[in-house]
Amino acid sequence: MFLGLILLYLFASSIAAFGMKKSGYSFSLITTFVVMMLFIFLFIRDFSSGYSGGFLSYQSYLIPGAPGVRFSMAVSGFTFPLIIASSVVFLAAVGISNRERTTPSFYGLILFAEFGMVSLLVSRNFLFFYVFWEVVLVPVYFLISKFGTGNAARISLKFFVYTQAGSIFMLLSIFALYTYHSNLTGISTLSISSLMAPSFVSSLTAFEKGFILFGFLLSFLVKMPSFPVHAWFPDSYEKSPYSVTIVLTGALSLMGGYGFFGILFPLWPILKGGVSDLLIALGIISLVYFALSAMFQVNLKRMMAYASAAAMGFVTLSFGAGINLMGGMTSIPSASNAVLALSGGMFQMLAHSFIVVLIFSSLFIIVLRTGRETVMELGGIHRDAPRLSSLFLIGLLASLGLPGLAGFIGEFSVVVGTYGYIGALIFIVIFGMLITAAYHIWAAQRSLYGPYNETIGKIEDVSPFQFSILLTLAIFLVVLGLFPNMFFSLFTTYIGGLL
Repeated sequence: MFLGLILLYLFASSIAAFGMKKSGYSFSLITTFVVMMLFIFLFIRDFSSGYSGGFLSYQSYLIPGAPGVRFSMAVSGFTFPLIIASSVVFLAAVGISNRERTTPSFYGLILFAEFGMVSLLVSRNFLFFYVFWEVVLVPVYFLISKFGTGNAARISLKFFVYTQAGSIFMLLSIFALYTYHSNLTGISTLSISSLMAPSFVSSLTAFEKGFILFGFLLSFLVKMPSFPVHAWFPDSYEKSPYSVTIVLTGALSLMGGYGFFGILFPLWPILKGGVSDLLIALGIISLVYFALSAMFQVNLKRMMAYASAAAMGFVTLSFGAGINLMGGMTSIPSASNAVLALSGGMFQMLAHSFIVVLIFSSLFIIVLRTGRETVMELGGIHRDAPRLSSLFLIGLLASLGLPGLAGFIGEFSVVVGTYGYIGALIFIVIFGMLITAAYHIWAAQRSLYGPYNETIGKIEDVSPFQFSILLTLAIFLVVLGLFPNMFFSLFTTYIGGLL
């Protein structure tokens, strides 16, 4: 009941924000903060006393006028951390927004996207899962087209075409599942648990299984974003307002990862082999290709966009290798590596959200202070803005996987866990990690330290309010890096519960 009320509150707030001309910023900031605190309260209430795995059902609503259609909600030790991460992402997106350059529709669209994101993560019915999948995309499209820079109309159209193409194939897969299940069992249902049951899907023909998996995988890989369905993201990340870039990197990328671990994971006996090997290949290629692409960027925003996509390559790799390792679960080393790889991928998703929010929030304030966004135009700003520079540096160090910060836990777990399956290919992954470390250090040294670029003039350090946002994010990264088991144990238990 409580979870449903939070969703209603968020929906009502998003509608109300459209009509607020002067107080939209304050109203949206309060709304996102309250939502975050409510979710933290629910998380402590439901998971502090122990978690045995699987999904915790909250309630199911029968939709009037639609016989047999229910809006079912459930959370797990995997989805609830993602809900909290999403609430932090949207709070930061509102908090760092430039009030003078936004309109009521901006905040209404942001809140509506958050409503869709949270509803998507708790939905256990494919009808509503798809509806909320689209609810997230539509406001983001308008945010890019209306508030983006450059050729925003063309960029937003490319974003919409790519994401909508994946969504259409996913919808076809859902319809196919519904039809096959109805014909086979005589029961018409859109329950995710029923349609994703291995006993049912394994009874389908090879063509039917291939058609269904193609639709889901395409849609999820587009959101990651993953090579080769990534062409929409560089311009979308760079030309969007920083608040929207935070949503794209911190929230939308979670949708793809959630699709793997929250939707497709029960089908691991069917996925292992050819499909999972393909995901391993795409994960490794994405990691290295995006790292090399980032290395040649001079625009910091575009560089960090590629860095974000490279980090999500670990998620794809972990899912593919973890599934294949589960084929040998009778072996203790194989079982341990499978759980480590899968849990590491889940943790990487969580850490990635906090990391990119800190990086893009800090970079946005740097741009506001200096009017510069490229590495070569900055230099030595630590002299006048030591707090801002230090917090930006923490984000960069977490992104490259420095031990003691959140980024290290996920990457290390994935590398160690997947080595048992991919063998010597791990050296390609390590090569990508070395490239990632190189351009992060170069960007930090060139833009934050060294001789000061006097053409910038004297700049102010971060304001107290902005400092509180950035410092909180940095503390999250340190706490997750030093005490990862508060979430890592939930992920391993989630895996065990589904198995």
